Amino acid sequence: MVEEKISKEDVQIIDVRGKSEYKEGHIDEAVNVFNGTLDENFGKVAKDKEVIIYCDSGNRSAVAYSLLVANGFENISNYGVGWTDWSQEG
Repeated sequence: MVEEKISKEDVQIIDVRGKSEYKEGHIDEAVNVFNGTLDENFGKVAKDKEVIIYCDSGNRSAVAYSLLVANGFENISNYGVGWTDWSQEG
């Protein structure tokens, strides 16, 4: 299901892991916005698209999800199994 959503043009993918993790591998088209600086980078998060956030295993993306929702973002999904699952699936 996530794979289908990611392929759409009206979806933004955000990787909330650190830069070094992102450089080691990430979902194609994902924008890297480190979880620790997310509140300073709300402008990088689309308000006119569905946004899917992820990290390695879902812990950091769950925090990011809560922060985004608390700040008025409505079309947010947390890809909870994250990069670990995505990279193993190929």
